[in-house]
Amino acid sequence: MTIETTSLVSNEELEKFYSKPFSFSYSGINKLLFSPTLFYSHYILNEREDSVDSHLLAGRVVHCLLLEPGNFEKEFLVLPTSLPSGNNRTIVDYIFKVYTSHNNESLNLEDFKDEIIAYLEEINLHQSLKTDEQRLKKILSDQNNSYFTFLKEKKGKTIVDNDIVTQAIESVQTLKADPDICELLQLGLDDELEVHNEMLLETSLPGYPFGIKGIIDNVVIDKEKKIIFITDLKTTGKPLIDFADSVEFYKYWIQAAIYKRLVEDKFGIRSGWRIVFTFLVIDKYNMYYPFQVTDATMKVWEYNLNDILKVCKYHYESQDYTLPYKLANRKVKL
Repeated sequence: MTIETTSLVSNEELEKFYSKPFSFSYSGINKLLFSPTLFYSHYILNEREDSVDSHLLAGRVVHCLLLEPGNFEKEFLVLPTSLPSGNNRTIVDYIFKVYTSHNNESLNLEDFKDEIIAYLEEINLHQSLKTDEQRLKKILSDQNNSYFTFLKEKKGKTIVDNDIVTQAIESVQTLKADPDICELLQLGLDDELEVHNEMLLETSLPGYPFGIKGIIDNVVIDKEKKIIFITDLKTTGKPLIDFADSVEFYKYWIQAAIYKRLVEDKFGIRSGWRIVFTFLVIDKYNMYYPFQVTDATMKVWEYNLNDILKVCKYHYESQDYTLPYKLANRKVKL
């Protein structure tokens, strides 16, 4: 008996997606393996989630402060310690919408006095006060002005609170206090080694209609010894001793195998060179450990990655994003 599968009908989006070259990242592969429909929504329909889990957000802050501290203010904006609430926040949010329609970044909250007065009348707030000046004084407070400035500055940045930043700073200080970690990442050292942080790499795959890509946290190249050190920083809320389970559960091994191949292609690695991959993991208590991957383990992961890429190829070429591969091909029985 043949069971009909329900296709995800969106020809325009599909044509647009397949009209351009595509490279799978670790997160893209993970989405595809877990739920092809989720992959379809995220990458083909561009229906992407705006929110980020707090532990992932904390990890991003640690990455930035440790490896690219100069980019923190470009990427993140710290939430003010005191935000307006109730009607005050509602009014400032409303005025900010008015501000965005003016296309003039120099305007501030006090430049919208007429709009504030009109809105206060509309929502019947502070109407017992005798003058507009008294009503404006209620709204043009330091707290409200600070919040309005924050709304202006947050465009394109990720919002973090003080607790996340404080915890991240403590984590970074802990890692930097260990000379072995500093040597591994080449933090603040004057050695004549080639160092790349947050390195974006992409490569094609012979025989595949797509490529692979990734942003590698830390790459250190020792040309004299012919060794390349790849380090991926992970933050975790679980016990460090259980990280091996996380490698399997979250399929971090796919990420490691992809990163190794990207580095090999980027730097033209030939025989005689060795690549050392390390997961540097730090938990919420600032305990940390560098989990180095053995050559034997990496070979297994690389072999298994080839099978994963074949699954990706099936979905990509068949344009079937209804069910995971084994279910779509009726390979699962109870």
